[in-house]
Amino acid sequence: MPTPIWRTTENYTAGREGTPVDRIVIHYIVGTLAAADATFADPASQVSAHYGIGEGNFHQYVSELNTAWHAGNWAMNQRSIGIEHSADPDRAPSESTYQTSIDLCVRICQEYGLNPQTQIIPHSAVVATACPGTVNLQRIRDAVAARL
Repeated sequence: MPTPIWRTTENYTAGREGTPVDRIVIHYIVGTLAAADATFADPASQVSAHYGIGEGNFHQYVSELNTAWHAGNWAMNQRSIGIEHSADPDRAPSESTYQTSIDLCVRICQEYGLNPQTQIIPHSAVVATACPGTVNLQRIRDAVAARL
């Protein structure tokens, strides 16, 4: 798995207030990774994620020790790691985006003892949204489960 490139954001809360990580929330950017970089760099946006993947790149915005503002639900933000995927309603993630996501999810599931079939969830399971749109969540879950 490649090492992520750090991108700056002020949009997070330090720590997790003692809440253990027990979910990975899958998102799509509705655009490119550059769009996520710009959005998360803007303090006025009030959003972030831990990771973003796309166009052959892998970015980290928030340490896993901290709470990213990605799920639209404070309790879920505190207990989850958010991963953004470059995709939109007319474009699914690329093969390289899927492979980096799967590698990352394997590492997270191993580190936190997560079951990929039940603890990798779509953003739409948290709030009413079309996200993660064209991301094939079951493909990620199945590939991660096969490698654990």
